[in-house]
Amino acid sequence: MRFETQASRTLSTSLSEILGQLVVPATWPKWQSEIVSTSGPERISEGDVVSGQASMLGFEVAGRATAVEISDEAIEQDVVIGVRMRVRYVLTPTPEGFRITHRLTADLPSGFAGRILSFFLKRRLRSMQRDVLENLVQRLSVSGSSETVWPNPVARSLGE
Repeated sequence: MRFETQASRTLSTSLSEILGQLVVPATWPKWQSEIVSTSGPERISEGDVVSGQASMLGFEVAGRATAVEISDEAIEQDVVIGVRMRVRYVLTPTPEGFRITHRLTADLPSGFAGRILSFFLKRRLRSMQRDVLENLVQRLSVSGSSETVWPNPVARSLGE
């Protein structure tokens, strides 16, 4: 069964600081509460794989994220943490900063037991999405809270 949820928030910070969180796996456990640990490249680029441990619905599971798209406008990953998900962040400039839209598409289990598990998964995935966006807003709204900045030549040339 296909499940999709989408939510957006506006961040009053630079593109380089936002990307510094999204493409640096070491920061993920700090703003994605389900992620316990990550192992992979310092910064992801298209095709890179990050592995790690996660906790969801009381289960400790191994996870894997493959970077599908990395640009100044969007970050997309193919993620497997118990279920397969497509996670996409779209970054849109606004007068206040940037609007970050988080879209999560998941293939949920089928069958009788799968429908029961899916009931809980849908609720958890929506809650996780709200938490991810709120944690990013909090993390990036405090001056100097982002210790990793994306080395973006376009942003540097724009004076960010």
